[in-house]
Amino acid sequence: MHKFKALLKNILVELLFSIQKNKKIVATKPSDVHLSVTESCCLQCKMCDIWKIKNRQKNLDYQTAKKILDKLKIWLDSCQLTFAGGEPFLNNDFLKIIRYAQQKGFKTSTNSNGYLITENLAKKINASGLSQIFFSIDGLSEKHNFIRGKKDSFQKVVAAVKNLQKDKTNGKKPKIFINSVISNNNLKEINKLVALAKKLGVAGINFQVLMPNFATKYNPNWFEKNPFWPKNQKEVEQVIDKLISLKYKHPAFLLNSTRDFKNFKKYLIKPKLYQEKEQCLVGFNNCMIDSLGNMRLCYEMGVIGNILEENPQKLWIGQKAKQHRQQILQCQRPCKLLPCNDVKNFALIKNFFLLKKLLRHQK
Repeated sequence: MHKFKALLKNILVELLFSIQKNKKIVATKPSDVHLSVTESCCLQCKMCDIWKIKNRQKNLDYQTAKKILDKLKIWLDSCQLTFAGGEPFLNNDFLKIIRYAQQKGFKTSTNSNGYLITENLAKKINASGLSQIFFSIDGLSEKHNFIRGKKDSFQKVVAAVKNLQKDKTNGKKPKIFINSVISNNNLKEINKLVALAKKLGVAGINFQVLMPNFATKYNPNWFEKNPFWPKNQKEVEQVIDKLISLKYKHPAFLLNSTRDFKNFKKYLIKPKLYQEKEQCLVGFNNCMIDSLGNMRLCYEMGVIGNILEENPQKLWIGQKAKQHRQQILQCQRPCKLLPCNDVKNFALIKNFFLLKKLLRHQK
C-alpha cells in the first residue's frame, strides 16, 4: 500500500507540473522559499567556488531573520522554508533562526556537508524543530573526500548522520536525507550510494547532476573542459536506467521523479541541446531571499525588491518579477535541473484546487 501511494503521488505531481509548465502558470503565492543564512563554507569543493568568494555577504543575524520570517508569515502563512548556504551551521544564529521559524509554523529544511555536526550540535539540531536535513555525500570515502577537498569529510558526514540518529533526548527529530551530485568522479558508485543511504537508515536519497561551478562566470561550453563531466555515454545511460528501475522499486526512497532521471540522461548525453530546448520554471512557485532581505526569483538574476522594505506580494506579481520570469523562460543555462526548479519542492498536490481555479481563470 505504501509503494502504491508513493507511485500515485509521483504520477499526480508529474501531471500537475506538466499542466503548470505548459500553461506557464505563476502561483498566486510561492510555496517554497529559500532563505540564505551564510555564504561561508568549511570545505573546498572542487565543483563549487562559493568558498573562494572574498567579499561575502554578511551572515543572516537573528533579529533580521525574525523580521523576514514575520513578513513571510503574514504573506504566506506557511510554506516550505529552505535555509541555504554555504554551510548553514557556520552561522552562530542558525539554531535560533530555526527555532523561531518552527514557532511560526514553517516546514524547515537545510542542506549541510555535515563537517561541523558533533554529538553536542546534533542534540541542539534535534531540539530546534528543524523538519528535514539533507547531507551531501558525493561518493564513497575516497571519492567523496577527493571532490570535497578534505581527507576526513566522508567520515565527518557519516558521523553527523549517526549523531543525529543516536540522540535520544528529543522526541521529534528532523527527517534525514542524502543528496548526491552525479559526476564522472562517482559514476561507478551511484548504486553503492543508494545502498549506503539504505544502510545509514535515512529517509531517502536525492540526486543532482554536475553544474558549472557556482560563483564563477558562466561559459556555455563549460562542460567541455570540466574534469568531472561524464564522457562515457554508454555508462551514463546504464547508470541512469538503473536509477529509473530503482525508482520503480523504491518510489518513496528515491526522491527524484522518473522525469528527473530522463532529463539527466538527455542533459549528460547532449548538454547543449538540452540547455537550448528545455524551459526553466524557477520563480513561478518559489523565491530566494538573502541575508539583507533582498528577494530574487533566481540565484543568477538580479533583485526584484526587498522584503523588509516593500510588500512581498506586490514584489511577487510586480513588473520586475514579470520581466524576470520572461528572462527565465528564455534562459539556456543548465541550472534548470537544480532542486529550486524541481516539482517535488512545489507542493503542487497541496495546491491542486488552486491550480484548477487558475486554469479556469485563464480560459
